[in-house]
Amino acid sequence: MTLDTDQVLPQRIAFLMDNLKGGGAERVMLSLASGFSALGYDVDLLVCEMHGELCDSIPDGVNLVVLAPTRLLAGLWTALSSHRGVAAKILSYIVSNRKVPRSFRFIRAISDHLLLQRPAVILSTLSKANINAVLAVALAGVETRVCLGIQNSMSTRYKQGVKLDQGQFHNMIPLLRHCYARADSVIASSRGVAEDATAFLGLNPKRLHVVYNPVHVTELAKVMEEPLRHPWFTPGAAPVLLSIGRFVDQKNFPLLVEAFAKVRQRIDARLVIIGGDESSSDQMVHRLRLQALAADLGVGDDIDLPGYQPNPYPYLKAAGVFVLSSDYEGFGNVLIEALLAGCPVVSTDCPSGPSEILHDGQYGILVPVDDSDSLADAILEALAIAPQRDKLRQRGREFSLERAVDGYHRQFFGEPPVRAATTSVDSHPLNAVRRPSKVAARRCPSA
Repeated sequence: MTLDTDQVLPQRIAFLMDNLKGGGAERVMLSLASGFSALGYDVDLLVCEMHGELCDSIPDGVNLVVLAPTRLLAGLWTALSSHRGVAAKILSYIVSNRKVPRSFRFIRAISDHLLLQRPAVILSTLSKANINAVLAVALAGVETRVCLGIQNSMSTRYKQGVKLDQGQFHNMIPLLRHCYARADSVIASSRGVAEDATAFLGLNPKRLHVVYNPVHVTELAKVMEEPLRHPWFTPGAAPVLLSIGRFVDQKNFPLLVEAFAKVRQRIDARLVIIGGDESSSDQMVHRLRLQALAADLGVGDDIDLPGYQPNPYPYLKAAGVFVLSSDYEGFGNVLIEALLAGCPVVSTDCPSGPSEILHDGQYGILVPVDDSDSLADAILEALAIAPQRDKLRQRGREFSLERAVDGYHRQFFGEPPVRAATTSVDSHPLNAVRRPSKVAARRCPSA
């Protein structure tokens, strides 16, 4: 039977990702894919480039589709011809950056998948994937509902001059505004991100909604119990400060190292920073600079940078305090994970998520951004107070996957999901730790 162009299948949802790097946005997408699969939806995970720490963490029951790229100029032509009004924005972006975005090579394959599978909804997050989703749906001419996620404060990225494809983020803004205006729904990870997007992108507030990022409560509770083999986490040892994140300017790990050096002048303590993409030369340079700073401050022997850890959660359970030193965050998923572990939290009061997660300081200490003295004092205060671990865990459970899936379902279909009494998305298996994938990838051909 031949389907009409605008016919879609209500039980199929597509999740679009640039790659499977181990960042917070990627983990959120995998969790949501797992949650919707648990509800009985056919879930396709469309991945442009099959690389990153999460390649072996595809949730059970999710269909992995590795998209085949076209040639770069063919991708550009596909983007330009996707719909009226977009060509000028694309050409302006290309002229400003002096190069064609490599992400355009996947638009044709995304469009082909939409025509073949007819999902009711496509969800993407992060800027390049969001642009591709809008252009691909327009090109396919299907009635697939386009939902775009925003994970970070865009105005802060603009001010920071974050680079994308060796061009400045602000060069992408006109194209982003055009694409976000064509989306059926835009979903922000926090109230602060939503307010920022409304002002910065000129979005209609009626089509912009807040759904907090989820954590997989049941699964994380299990993997937190796995043994931790690190010499610093032993009974009676000096307290260990912990942080987790990519080695990028946004995370401001130099501030944390400076604050730790001040803490170390007053008490015996250690610092562990987990994360870093070894395939990224920029992150490895950042790591070397952190090590040099620690040596200059005389705390090189008290800081460990063990790199990416497939299961960082036992570290959270054993740490004396978790510290987030970021200049900005969209939400700060790792703060929820720390709360679930019952770990005391100290965080910069950066835009936009930490104050919402910590309820204006009720569940952790908030300090000004880029203030090492305040950060050091807060760390010492957190270590001196007996932690209320049950209170922290209860707060963490409020950000369950089930709540997030309900919120996204409302944006997808206009109503909450209907669940059987025994159905719980939080108990659905999720490969939160590196394990062999049980889902065979299929490659979507491109024209």
